[in-house]
Amino acid sequence: MSKKKRIAIIVGVLVVLGALVTINVVRDIQKRVAVQTQIVDRRDLVSTVTASGEVKPRRYVNVSSDVAGRITRLYVQEGDAVRQGQPLCQIDATRFEASTRQAAAALQSVRAELKRAEADLALSVLAFERTERMHDDRLVSDQTFDQARTEIQMKTAVVEQIKKRIIQQDAALEFSRDSLQKTNVISPMDGIVTLLQKEEGETVIGAESFQPTVIMTVADLSVMETEVMADETDIKDLALGQTAEIRVDAFQDVKIQGEITEIGASAIVRGATPGVATSSNTANQAKDFKVTITLKEPPKELRPGLNATAEITTARKMQVLAVPIQAVVVREIGDDGKVVDPGSFVSDNPRDAGRTPRGEEREGVFVVKDRQARFQPVKTGILGETDMEILDGIEGGEEIVSGSYKTLRTLKNEARIKIEKSNNHRAGKTR
Repeated sequence: MSKKKRIAIIVGVLVVLGALVTINVVRDIQKRVAVQTQIVDRRDLVSTVTASGEVKPRRYVNVSSDVAGRITRLYVQEGDAVRQGQPLCQIDATRFEASTRQAAAALQSVRAELKRAEADLALSVLAFERTERMHDDRLVSDQTFDQARTEIQMKTAVVEQIKKRIIQQDAALEFSRDSLQKTNVISPMDGIVTLLQKEEGETVIGAESFQPTVIMTVADLSVMETEVMADETDIKDLALGQTAEIRVDAFQDVKIQGEITEIGASAIVRGATPGVATSSNTANQAKDFKVTITLKEPPKELRPGLNATAEITTARKMQVLAVPIQAVVVREIGDDGKVVDPGSFVSDNPRDAGRTPRGEEREGVFVVKDRQARFQPVKTGILGETDMEILDGIEGGEEIVSGSYKTLRTLKNEARIKIEKSNNHRAGKTR
């Protein structure tokens, strides 16, 4: 074989081998999972809980009338400032005035009756004294003497009975006067009339009823609060004294600082009215806890009832190891210590042939090493807005798979990867 032919064969073989290598490389690249990566570094983390509610004054009173009737006069308007004891409205007093006059007349009648009974008793006492002297002189019989003494006892009992009636009538008069006085509804505190629900001419139900009519609301606007409903899953992270930032829908770009001053002790079924009984079977219903946040230096134009959103700071850590939230995934670790990849058929019975027994679920991240994504269990800490603290499992500086979220859901341990995007710069402060 000539030298030229041998060279041609060698070149042909090399071309075929190169083509095969190229094909294999292309196939290998095509089989690789496209991922995004990031270098693990340290950053500031702030963990928050967000809850919605409304603005309320700390002290407010729903003003009702103690007596039922028609409103004849209304002395205030919504937004008026009032002082404690100031008249707010007048309830029709006609029947209460009549009742008072009737009770006063009845009391006078009973007192006159008492005077007559006392005079009658005095006459009986004089007659008894004369009868007693005559009895001593044997001028009257024992029976006459006994009758005179019994008559005194009977008339004394009548006087005592009338005195008790006077006490009753006096109490009735006092009750009538009190009811008459209560037709004038007064302010129970200093404050602002924040809500006026009734007008002159409308009829109200008094406090003697189980559900008296609310005429108006008087509130002290010097101390304002925000009542929010926090999800039951967040309640474990909340504590008295934690700071919060309040945003009120009515005031754009205005942030009000506050502090948690009260946390409800009982869960409330979501959507239910606090204090109203609900069905006893609420096991599968979502629940919230009422959290009260006292506002610091609220704007003067802030009004009760405005919708508000609170961002409560539950934890703050400086320069801790952190990774993107989506980078932390959950995988099962079998009894043999190997990672159970998503899609693997698992069984509770380890004797099932060809099936992977269920193991312990662990949180972890995929560390990039030799162009492979290797699952590394980690221990997590607080949760920031976009990042999660890592307490144990990695030391920092590792390159981890940070996305995409869809890829991370199905990414297998030791999968060969290709990096689409690398965010390896050191991040700044993260919230």
